[in-house]
Amino acid sequence: MKEEKNLKAEALRYLILAVQRHGNRLLNDLLKGIDLTASQAEVLRTLHDRKGISLKELGQLLICESGSPSRLVERLVRDGLVEKIAHEKDSRYVTLELTQTGKEKERLVKAIELQMYHQLNQLYSEDELELMCTLLGRFLQGQPIAETLKKRGYEM
Repeated sequence: MKEEKNLKAEALRYLILAVQRHGNRLLNDLLKGIDLTASQAEVLRTLHDRKGISLKELGQLLICESGSPSRLVERLVRDGLVEKIAHEKDSRYVTLELTQTGKEKERLVKAIELQMYHQLNQLYSEDELELMCTLLGRFLQGQPIAETLKKRGYEM
């Protein structure tokens, strides 16, 4: 029998997991129409927002991946969405840029994300969204992922 005092904590644990899975499923279903995964979409959006960053810098900004996103980026390069640009003075230093096709896909991703945000704004008030961000942010305090979120501009 479960301890009474742990029921709410356990329920929260499974709610977080269920919301994350459901959200990813919804997003991936929408992205399927433009032949991208949620991780690929995050890379495109991040490269749009932070032009000319290195693979290492990109890895420090992604929520979808921990560590180096090299395989993810290589796939986007092969698909013609991302271009690697060697530094003029040091060819070992490479920055990542969206190609024209990548920019077009990024605009489609942004429109899909706006659909999701519209749904959330219909479900929750601004105050409720703020409260959820605060409470979930507290859960992540002191964790490396919290730093990643801060680098992306999301304050906890």
